[in-house]
Amino acid sequence: MESKRFEVTAEGADAAGLMLRSMRGASLRGLLQPAEGVWQFDFEGAGLTIECPWRIVSGGSVVLASSDQGQKFGLPAPVDLISATLEKLKGLTVETIAINGETADLCLTFGGGTRIDTFNDSSGYEGWNYADRDGVMLVAQGGGQLAIWINSPKRG
Repeated sequence: MESKRFEVTAEGADAAGLMLRSMRGASLRGLLQPAEGVWQFDFEGAGLTIECPWRIVSGGSVVLASSDQGQKFGLPAPVDLISATLEKLKGLTVETIAINGETADLCLTFGGGTRIDTFNDSSGYEGWNYADRDGVMLVAQGGGQLAIWINSPKRG
């Protein structure tokens, strides 16, 4: 039976490094919205669920945001955030990850400087969670703390 280690930390740099091990060079393979305000990003080797506001920044401006879903903005059709996100990130791979140590805001930067920013906007609700195939799980808790689970190797 594998043992697991649990810790709560405000040290975003260590957590970002854990995420980057699995996500560096990964591209977005899919995106689902299983419930209102819940977005599941499927990356090669890892999954990221965001339950707080997020946006995509590219070329010096916000090009998409979670609040854009279904909005018309004078366009011929309402924004389909899933297809628009997949299009904006098509062919891009993760280069860096940063987590704010006070707020647990997450920033994934892709090639060319395009990035996804999250805004952990609750003192009580979880903002986002991450899990990879290596057994690392991170949860951005309300108030900005991070909970980290790491599978430990079997002993003996």
